[in-house]
Amino acid sequence: MSEHIVQMGPMLVLAGLIAGWVAEAASRAGGYGFVFDMFLGLIGSVVGGAIVWVLTSGDIGMLAMLLIGCGGAALVVAAQRRLWRSALLGNPLAVSP
Repeated sequence: MSEHIVQMGPMLVLAGLIAGWVAEAASRAGGYGFVFDMFLGLIGSVVGGAIVWVLTSGDIGMLAMLLIGCGGAALVVAAQRRLWRSALLGNPLAVSP
């Protein structure tokens, strides 16, 4: 088990950092800061990868873990931006443009 974590952990960290960097680069004017996006991407990647690893409990390849990490990070960053913008507008059901 620890060998699996040692192999897949760096993939999740890399995926989170890549997703945070892409989120910041894609939203130049509307971002919340480079460090904040990287942190959110890292958290989303690790949590998403851990959930998939627990649910499947099988051998997942490094590329699959990288993609899973990117997906988890993207979900967290997108959710944060949607919730943050809705909170700033004062309407919890507001739709962002």
